[in-house]
Amino acid sequence: MTALDYNQLAAEYARHRRPYPGLVEFLAEFAGVDGDSNVLEMGCGTANHLAALQRLTGARALGVDPFPEMLKAAATHEAELELRTGRAEEIDGLGLPEASFDLIFSVDMIHYVREPARYFEGALRALKPGGVLCTATDSEEIIRTRVPVAQYFPSTVEVELGRHHAIDDLLAALRDAGFTDGRRRVFESTYELTDVTKYREKAFSSLHLIPDEEFASGVAALTARLAEGPVLANNRTCAVLARRPE
Repeated sequence: MTALDYNQLAAEYARHRRPYPGLVEFLAEFAGVDGDSNVLEMGCGTANHLAALQRLTGARALGVDPFPEMLKAAATHEAELELRTGRAEEIDGLGLPEASFDLIFSVDMIHYVREPARYFEGALRALKPGGVLCTATDSEEIIRTRVPVAQYFPSTVEVELGRHHAIDDLLAALRDAGFTDGRRRVFESTYELTDVTKYREKAFSSLHLIPDEEFASGVAALTARLAEGPVLANNRTCAVLARRPE
């Protein structure tokens, strides 16, 4: 599979990506995040979710990502963020104090981690007793029924299934790492898509991983469809949640 340089994608992500509706508010309530809390987003990218959570709660917020250009975009948010270079697999090497975070979360990140258990074990140590770990990712059902991606760029389905961990496997890895209260929750919304720009500019990484011919024909077909009127698109993620035992 083609390796992607997310330094080169930072501008498109900053321009087109937004928080999943309802996810930030849910995390604040579920983890009890407030102005006295410490939160960490691993693989924060442009930090849309972290910045929204910090603005909502006033929490102390740390974002970690391996790509400097992503962190540069993250720094433009009007939120108080500490940003640091690092990888989820190397969480133990970040020098994080043990039992220091109320919430550790990631969004659309875990499919880049070959060994989720290694990350989960490190996150468990960094969380306070009772602290929450959230891994927001795509389930097989979400991947197969994305609108408009699955219809207009069908090769993305196999690409995404090939790189995403099954939800049940993630829950099992959390249990093995020592977490309890494992659960999943899907966040979904629909909206009227009127513009092809974010697809033409490949604001979704899977579009970089399909044949050029399919990408071009998909953009042309979606453009023609949008000329007839809006497309009812969906926006979904599956939050995989667990707690460090008290």
